[in-house]
Amino acid sequence: MGRQGSALRKLRGIAGMPSRKTELKAEAGVRLTLVEEVTPLGTVRASHYRLTTLRPNQQRVLARLETAEEAFDLEVIASLMDPVVQALVTRH
Repeated sequence: MGRQGSALRKLRGIAGMPSRKTELKAEAGVRLTLVEEVTPLGTVRASHYRLTTLRPNQQRVLARLETAEEAFDLEVIASLMDPVVQALVTRH
């Protein structure tokens, strides 16, 4: 199994760890969320930013806040220009 097995074990360990999610921004169907993996004692072990959108592309995971905020701004602009997303947003 080697290196691939080690990476798989690490991913399983993180997946089983409790997480805390904090929504930082939401606009035009785009959400920027801080995701923190916490230990049983409540200390943060790792964190990342998750960008989700109503547009048909996949959500993105980003490591740095500055990069995540820039990606959020660009995605909001793209969502505001997308008539399908705007129809979905105005329905809710």
